[in-house]
Amino acid sequence: MLRLSLILLSLLSVSVHAEDERWFEVEIYVYQHNSNSVEQWPTQVTPPKLNNAVDLIAPVTSTDISSVRNGLTSCTSKDWATNSDECNAQLTTSSNNNTPENLPVEIAASQPATAYTGNSPVLLAKSQSQFSDIIKKIARQPGTTSLLHMTWQQAMKPRNQAKPLHLYAGHDFEGAYDYDGQAVSVNQNSDDIPNFDFMQGVYSGSQKGPVWQLDGTLNIYLNHYLYIEAALNLREEGTKQVLITKDDLSTTDSGYNLNNSMTETESTPFLYAIPLKQNRRVRSGEIHYFDHPKMGMIIQIRKMTQPSTLSTGY
Repeated sequence: MLRLSLILLSLLSVSVHAEDERWFEVEIYVYQHNSNSVEQWPTQVTPPKLNNAVDLIAPVTSTDISSVRNGLTSCTSKDWATNSDECNAQLTTSSNNNTPENLPVEIAASQPATAYTGNSPVLLAKSQSQFSDIIKKIARQPGTTSLLHMTWQQAMKPRNQAKPLHLYAGHDFEGAYDYDGQAVSVNQNSDDIPNFDFMQGVYSGSQKGPVWQLDGTLNIYLNHYLYIEAALNLREEGTKQVLITKDDLSTTDSGYNLNNSMTETESTPFLYAIPLKQNRRVRSGEIHYFDHPKMGMIIQIRKMTQPSTLSTGY
């Protein structure tokens, strides 16, 4: 009798929780403008805040080879959605040799997916997306490069409960640049010795792992209305001016004498992080366009049939 009462109480709790959840379907397409811009981009790189961020991309693009080789437990898609910090730590501990140098534009499940109440966000298959005509139209325009297209379903929560999605795409610049944008070829000092840029001060270069062409977070939350909060960085190669000091040596009978030090500027390769940060109130069903001199983002939040509860087997 007690067991039956506990089962009924559990089912009632799930039912009440399901009524509180409001699920929506989200589709996003991000592309790059390849035109020149006169804007001056910051040389300080602000990495995305990934605490509690959900990663729907890694389960599709990463391999389990490094995890097996290092005796680690490979992360499932559910693990990536619910405990992405630990999964990212595993990839950092493992060798990055199995990380693809270029990610596919289309991030999708291998087959149509179904969401259930109480679940984390669910990545959908390409056949469940609706942006094909929009993408074809934009891709035909000169000077555009597609970066990311994906569709998923998620429960919308208040801002203080919502978990952002970690979005990243394009080329991995690791090996040529560190995350702070410094070219690896001019940054060969020991890890124990801080690097110094006289124009900006000390930078640590401590963040390890891939340096994706597009990297950031997208947070969608519900506060009477739907809100889209985007914080993305587009990495673009360029140059910046740094101050260097040269010693002026003169020759005397007794050898070299140090006279004066000269300071001058020098151009050095640099990987800029061009930010797109916006917070916008939106309506479901409408197609929204986030404009930027260097990139465009198209997103739609659609109403959907509310998911059912996954059977518990009772």
